[in-house]
This record gives sequence, structure tokens and C-alpha cells, in this order.
Amino acid sequence: MAADKTVFESYLHRLGEDDWAESLVRILPRIHPADSRATRIWFAFWPLKLRLALDGTPDPAQVFKDLQLDGKPRLEEQIDASVAFLFGSHYWPEVKQAVAAYAEEALEPQETSLDSHILELAGRLAARLQVEQSLLAGIVSVGVMVLRQVGRSSLATCAGEPSPNGRPKSAAGVMKLRRGRGWKSLIWKSRKYRVTFDESVSESCYEALDGQDLSMASGSDPRDFRESDPRRVAGPVPVQCRSGACGYCWIGVLAGEENLSEMTAFEKRRLEYFGYAPPAEIARKHPAVRLACQSKCYGDVSIVVPPWNGVLQEPDPEVSADAGD
Repeated sequence: MAADKTVFESYLHRLGEDDWAESLVRILPRIHPADSRATRIWFAFWPLKLRLALDGTPDPAQVFKDLQLDGKPRLEEQIDASVAFLFGSHYWPEVKQAVAAYAEEALEPQETSLDSHILELAGRLAARLQVEQSLLAGIVSVGVMVLRQVGRSSLATCAGEPSPNGRPKSAAGVMKLRRGRGWKSLIWKSRKYRVTFDESVSESCYEALDGQDLSMASGSDPRDFRESDPRRVAGPVPVQCRSGACGYCWIGVLAGEENLSEMTAFEKRRLEYFGYAPPAEIARKHPAVRLACQSKCYGDVSIVVPPWNGVLQEPDPEVSADAGD
């Protein structure tokens, strides 16, 4: 353990995945609806087990091979970009400063729970910024996990703000944006729906036909996205197989989850196989993480594309065999 770690950072390093998961469950009811799903998505995109795998070996290249990692799985290379889809990213510069300062002042952190630390910090910052604590609870949770994964110096020296961020400046505006066209889609009987994959850029959307899966619909987008992400060979959603075998097309669902087909037993098994979400998340009727190729569209949806894919669980031969079903 590095000598320059504060007492609070050392405390965070003693906490395991279960500690973080339990704390997040307690914090989620205190997070504003504009960021509740976004927070769950961020923790799925950047799980502690991925960081531990990358840090716990002298041969990162072998870890990439063993976990079949593709894309950009290193959080330290994209700290600011990682939070861009949260509404709370509006407050990210202040959150980073507050988290770094808290890490230096919390001298006996073991005296209280992780979720209490996070809510205490969110409350202090909310009072200073004169905003609702619920608007900061999610982004502060993320900030503390970033601190745990990359350290105080990396958190303090990253660029400053997620960029670009063209979302409405109010949580109410974000919620309205995510409602999409709603009932108007039915009246128009267009049988085409809007799939937004980057809320900060108005052109970042594509059309899906009624009942079409999100991956196939993405492939109909003629634009070339390979410069921004080499995995995006056919549309904005990365793809290889379109059968649930590869895991390339996993996504976070920010809004419109009720407009997607419910999870099948097969999709649940595949998400478990890839380790993309904890069991409690996968057990939800409309989880925050899905496979785009298994998600049929029946209304407007807002999604987030993770910058990496891989297999974070030990392969189960029986589950693996399902990929050909």
C-alpha cells in the first residue's frame, strides 16, 4: 500500500465488492430520479472487480487476454468522460474537489458506514452549492469510487469537466427529455422509435422499427463510428454476433426501459456469464444493463454504450453452451 494514501483511502481499500453493493442499495433511494439509473449504470460499467483484476497482476496483457477485454477498460484514462451521462456531471468539478478534501480530513472513517460517508459529503456539498442533496448523492457515490480506484492524485489532476454536455441544466429538463415522444408515437403510428445513445449531442440517435432489437436497428445507421470506437463497426452500438454470444453489445438503459422487451432467461444467463451486473440488478424486471441484441424496442429509449467489453466471471461450461441457442 502506497505511503501517501490517507486514512480514508486506506479505509476504502479495505472494503470489498459486497460492501460497496450494500452501501449503494442504501444510497439509491436518496438519489434523484434523474440519476438513479445512471448511477447504477456507472457502477456496472466500472466495477471494483475489474479494477482489482487490472491492478492485481504484473502482466496486464495477460489479464486482457484472460478476461477477453476489448475497448478501453481503464478508468484512469477516461475519468471525466466516464461520468458524462450522469446529470450530476454538471457538478463534477466541485465533486472532485470535495472528495479529495474529504479524503484528507476523515481521520477515523471506520467509525461510520460507507453510505453515511457518501451522504454526509453529498449533504455538505449540496449546502454549499445550494442544491438538493438528491442531485449530488449519485455523483458523489461515483466520485468516492473513482477515488478508490485511481487514487487522490489522479482524481485531482484529471482534466476538469466531462465534455461536451449539452443536456438541460435542470433535473426536470432531463426527465422531460428522457420521456421522448410518449403517446405521440402511438397517435402518429409511425412504428419507428428514437434510440438516443448520447444525450449530450442532439444528433446522437438512430431509429428502431417496432419490435426490432436495438443492435439490429443500430446496424441500420449508415454513419461511421469507428474513429471514436473501433468496436463500432456497424452503427453506434458495438457488435460481433447479434446472438448474445459475444457480449459486445451490452448497454446501459437510462430511460424508456419499459419500452423494451422483458429480459428472457437466456439474456439473464448471458449477463451473469459476462459479469456485467450483480445478481440483484439482473433480477429486476427492467434492469439498468441489457444486451442490445436481446432487447426489442417498442418505444423511445435512451441508452449508454460502455467503452469496453469482456468476461469478468469464471466461465461456466453450461452457461457458455447457451450461447449457441
